[in-house]
Amino acid sequence: MQEKQFEYSTLVSGSYLGMLCLIPLILLIGINIFLVYCGLMLFLGFGLRPLLEKTGLYRQVSHYFLVAQEKSSAKFMEKRAVRIDRKRRDDKYRRRRVKHPGLPKNW
Repeated sequence: MQEKQFEYSTLVSGSYLGMLCLIPLILLIGINIFLVYCGLMLFLGFGLRPLLEKTGLYRQVSHYFLVAQEKSSAKFMEKRAVRIDRKRRDDKYRRRRVKHPGLPKNW
């Protein structure tokens, strides 16, 4: 048997369990909706993971999320480096004791 490539998060698992608990209420609404809902629940429970693993969609989507996160992190680090350089430059000029030549004598 093939090893699982990923695990569902607790939010997804909790949502699925909540949807399972709604099955009796869906039955009260109507039999047609109940059958469709049960088909959806069976697909989510048994068919979604193999579909994502066999088609490679999980790896593709996780790759896109990783690339987006790296780009965001790179932009953040670039902005942070600019802020640090700016602060160093400001501190350097702020602590100078040399008077500007254009200022009056006793300024």
